[in-house]
Amino acid sequence: MAKNPIHATFSNSGDTMPRIARLLDRVGAEYSLPPGVLTDLRIAMDEVVTNIFKYAWLDDAPHDISIACRMHGGVLETTIEDDGVPFDPLLAPSPDIHSALDTREVGGLGVHFLKRLMRDVAYERVGGRNRLTLTQELDVAT
Repeated sequence: MAKNPIHATFSNSGDTMPRIARLLDRVGAEYSLPPGVLTDLRIAMDEVVTNIFKYAWLDDAPHDISIACRMHGGVLETTIEDDGVPFDPLLAPSPDIHSALDTREVGGLGVHFLKRLMRDVAYERVGGRNRLTLTQELDVAT
């Protein structure tokens, strides 16, 4: 049975990350998420939102980020949308995780971790917005 979606929209102002953390607290409580699932979601959201703040917008104008979480059939689906420049993080080259740290190129590890933490990560451009969907599988009894 699907549970009611939880969603919120945030501006690109300075207090966004604590507000997103409170949203994730609510998601964890209302969906009774196991601690490991919630921790993975927190790490993923920190990576995604930080990258949006750093790279999505080419101006200093107000912008928004929408986050929606849905639970259905033992699966948590989290969708993040922004009105930034088109960017599919899944097209980023895989990082070299086997070379010595001092010889590696900077960047790419965040997307690598994101793919490892989630069952699935999908990107699409819809209505002039980036949409990234993160899927986590929970115990069916959840």
